[in-house]
Amino acid sequence: MGLRELLAAHEMLVAPGAYDALSALLIRQAGFPLVYVTGLGNEASDLGFPDLGFTTATELARRASCIAEAVGAPVVCDADTGFGGSLNIRRTVRLFEAGGVAAIHIEDQTFPKRCGVLAGKQVIPRETFASRIRAAADARRTEDFCLIARTDAKAWGLPEVIRRLNLYAESGADLAMLGDFYTLDEYRRIAREVKVPLVACASDPAHFAQQPDYTVDEMRAAGVRVLLYWYLPLFAAMKGVARALTALRANGAVAPTADDLCTYDDYARVTRLSEWLRLGGDPD
Repeated sequence: MGLRELLAAHEMLVAPGAYDALSALLIRQAGFPLVYVTGLGNEASDLGFPDLGFTTATELARRASCIAEAVGAPVVCDADTGFGGSLNIRRTVRLFEAGGVAAIHIEDQTFPKRCGVLAGKQVIPRETFASRIRAAADARRTEDFCLIARTDAKAWGLPEVIRRLNLYAESGADLAMLGDFYTLDEYRRIAREVKVPLVACASDPAHFAQQPDYTVDEMRAAGVRVLLYWYLPLFAAMKGVARALTALRANGAVAPTADDLCTYDDYARVTRLSEWLRLGGDPD
């Protein structure tokens, strides 16, 4: 089932953000039908860098394709600004489509980009970005591959956000994405006035002052069709690893905190070790 089929079958899709193939497997095994590959999570886990556009198209496409192969479910991947102008975006689309990714989102920020939660973002002219969306739409080999156009233009006002998203939809985007935080009333207006399904980002605890921790039901009622918990797996993993390492350094042993750890059996289950062993290998 592809992303279009999932959208047709569900009123709303919730997609936690995978930062590698193992976290993607955990997302799928928790029952989520869609996996999101977060740009922030990828740059942090793969490079140890902040989300400031350091990753290249080939680096991210390789990781996204590994995740798509591992989970066997639709994967949506953050493709930043498309890694260049219209010519580069054509190659970007082909890379991700060939890797088995179901959709990418491209944003209208200037390059180098900034993480969506940071102040000081700048956007390119809407017509320039619309031409890039048209190039992306022309480059895909099949309509099964979806294009998500993201705008980070909130600082220029809600009418400009809506104007941009509708222009991008007219230019070939299948879904529209918001790169900022909004109120529920703003989500309702955007969902009502934008012509394609709306993708939104859940807020993390550090930014609840900008956007409260709206429930899935609240966001669904506001008209959001895809809700991305971009931070959750990565931030949970960082906290868990930090606690385990602090405990080891303090105690000089793992046993006092063993109840907080997954086991080898857990690892084997998530990675489907028994299935791989049944496939066998070369004879000794």
